[in-house]
Amino acid sequence: MTMPENTLNDTTHNTSYTVTLEEDGDDLLMPIPEEVLKELDWKEGDELEWDLQSDKSIVLRKAL
Repeated sequence: MTMPENTLNDTTHNTSYTVTLEEDGDDLLMPIPEEVLKELDWKEGDELEWDLQSDKSIVLRKAL
């Protein structure tokens, strides 16, 4: 998972994390590291958008 740093200052910093998907019935859950949640000010229940990039990486963003 690649997470962009807060871009309020017009800079982007990419960091990669490897996580193990968790099964919840028929659903797959992707745990997000606590440090990422804090850095991006994301909370449980926030709606996220994801985009699959041409290099097969996934970019997550908080939905507006």
